Amino acid sequence: MRYSCGASKSKKPKKRRSSGAVLVEAVVSTCILLPIIILTIWAWLEISYAYIIGMNMTEAANLASRALAAEYFRDPSVARDLAKQNRVLSRIRIDNMVASNAQFTIPEGGWQIKKAMFSAPESVTVICTYIPEQGDPPLPKFPNPDPLNLRSQVNISSSATAFIY
Repeated sequence: MRYSCGASKSKKPKKRRSSGAVLVEAVVSTCILLPIIILTIWAWLEISYAYIIGMNMTEAANLASRALAAEYFRDPSVARDLAKQNRVLSRIRIDNMVASNAQFTIPEGGWQIKKAMFSAPESVTVICTYIPEQGDPPLPKFPNPDPLNLRSQVNISSSATAFIY
């Protein structure tokens, strides 16, 4: 038989009240994580908007090159006449994306006019660039807001070539 005396009783540790520490940890983690989450969401929104702008610039460049190619088929002097080119380009508008003829450029060598047999087909290349605050109504600023002053460094453009048959 064993006898035990009362001295070997194990004592249970007292529960500490930690609700204050949990609250402080929650506030500190929120103050650190919330700005990171907001910045991440903002970055994804701006990236997706840049993608949408790029797709619209591609669409506008395609429309412009096809319209100029069709006009050249009817009137070959359009390749040398800027007024005729501007008339064609003024019909191409995309809301909040393309609002001015200044967004369209035909690069050097953009008109490939070759009449020799067995040569590359005739073509016209057009570049469309997003220019914030251009046109009537003015295009939206991008990026917006611009906390890092990146607006002057961001250039979203696309080119397209249409063949003249």
